[in-house]
Amino acid sequence: MDHLEPQNTALPDEMQTIRTFFAEKLNAMEQVIQNASSILSNMTNYTSILLGPEVFHTSLRHFQLLPLNETTAVAIIVTSTGQVENKTVTIPPGVSVSEMEKVVNLLNSKLVNVPLYKLKPQLYTVLGDEMERHISHYEEIMKVLDTIFLDGENDQRVYLSGTTNMLTQPEFKDVDKVKEILDLLEQTPTLMKMMAPSQGAAGIQVRIGTENDHEAFANCSLITATYSLEGESLGTIGILGPTRMEYARVMNILGMLSKDLTALMSHWYK
Repeated sequence: MDHLEPQNTALPDEMQTIRTFFAEKLNAMEQVIQNASSILSNMTNYTSILLGPEVFHTSLRHFQLLPLNETTAVAIIVTSTGQVENKTVTIPPGVSVSEMEKVVNLLNSKLVNVPLYKLKPQLYTVLGDEMERHISHYEEIMKVLDTIFLDGENDQRVYLSGTTNMLTQPEFKDVDKVKEILDLLEQTPTLMKMMAPSQGAAGIQVRIGTENDHEAFANCSLITATYSLEGESLGTIGILGPTRMEYARVMNILGMLSKDLTALMSHWYK
């Protein structure tokens, strides 16, 4: 759908709504993103999805696993933004301190600078074979690492608004179809993958029906735009709705919102 171009079809009051919002002095980025998501769904009557700046760019800086006693340890994750997270885990029977040190060294040597949302799959694709060769209790330790990084996936800043709007659309009267869509919206890693910009693509992207990468969205259209800082994408905003949505109007609103978010991020990150 590359031939679709945004047109200046937003009404003056809609443009004023966006500009008034960004003129307000909101200090918390999270509040801005949440409010932007709400404004977007209210203006379009569709479902809005916003990925916050840290979703794609927060990466692992350091990992540590500190034994508290023979059966308990604290996992410490330091991110590229300086955030420190810790979680108490149970040490599997038979796992020695030296094995834990090997795991920590392997993880820090292979996965530092990997985005947090990619950590779990790369535990298996990057570390799996090597850990199986060098770690005696490989399967037990992988289960522990699974629990450590599980919460990280769910804590990614993904903001949804207007999910119930689809219930008012005639295409979504089938409860089972709606449930599939709602279930997918809760799967953060899958949603992030679907929202990610296509390789080499810029500007607004439109995916209609089966152009989406998931069967649950086969009867939906997903329109996305990025907001950036100095040419580098910081996050993505999107609208999910029926395939008969008002494309020109939605694309124009997304374009305006992405430009204003870009301007705001540029101001904050100066």
